[in-house]
Amino acid sequence: MKIAKITLFVVSLLLLGVFLLGNQMTPNPGTSSGNGNPALLIAFMLIPVFVFMVFLWIQIFHVHPFGNTAFIISILAILVHLSAAFIYQRNAFIEYRQVIKDALLKKDGVVDAEYLQSITTGLSIHVNNQYFNINTYFMFVTLSILIAIVYTIS
Repeated sequence: MKIAKITLFVVSLLLLGVFLLGNQMTPNPGTSSGNGNPALLIAFMLIPVFVFMVFLWIQIFHVHPFGNTAFIISILAILVHLSAAFIYQRNAFIEYRQVIKDALLKKDGVVDAEYLQSITTGLSIHVNNQYFNINTYFMFVTLSILIAIVYTIS
């Protein structure tokens, strides 16, 4: 059991580093980005790490069982956290799109709305900091806990 806790701790720290690295792969607003998005490699790596974290949480919950009341309260708290974090992230994204627009306006004197939309949509390198930050890191971790709790209860 101690191994599962230590492994989870180490994986969580490494994961934090991965999220911070992904955040640093965002070019400055108003600059060009090069050929592709290296953070996509990080994004694909997150899927097996997520499954592994869920597995570790399940192991911990089996050794240290909580009552159903504690699990239900935890589920509600996590859902509140994820909802608030999602709303926060959405607002941060809207604000960041405006920052990019202002930088392009300052640089070129005009902003092509279609170009702005294309560089701030999907998996563009220009919005890596919106996908990889402290908020999304905690969303990732708490979602793994939520899934582990739901699995443990069922």
